[in-house]
Amino acid sequence: MLDKIVKFFESSLQSETESSDAGTNKIEKATAAIFIELSKSDYFDHPEESILILNLLKETFELSDRDLAELVSLAESEAEDSHDLFQFTSLVNDHYNNSEKIKLLENCWRIAFADGRLDKYEEHFIRKIAGLINLPPSEFVKTKLRIRALTE
Repeated sequence: MLDKIVKFFESSLQSETESSDAGTNKIEKATAAIFIELSKSDYFDHPEESILILNLLKETFELSDRDLAELVSLAESEAEDSHDLFQFTSLVNDHYNNSEKIKLLENCWRIAFADGRLDKYEEHFIRKIAGLINLPPSEFVKTKLRIRALTE
């Protein structure tokens, strides 16, 4: 009887750890998918944006090269299969605090400015993301101006 109780608690603790890892993996995939979708929003493939996305993901989530490649592959697949951005932004809302959301927005602006110009589709995409992650329009503008000044 005691063995069954011990096994139950061991399996419960193990599944709890696995679910927290899965939550981390989900937010990493969601963030990567948002970045990838942003880079595709202007209908051009810019190598500068792709390189920056890889660097931002590696830095943000402290990933090895192998884990980074796997994350990008999974995120691209998720982005292709998605019908809207809500599945990604809802994870951001569940896992990020306000300052982390602002950091995500800053990184989106960095990606948009990476090729040296801001496309209207990129700006529209970022505005949509900012609204879906519950950031006010004033934060959208302040962040845009701050990152544009840093990239000029």
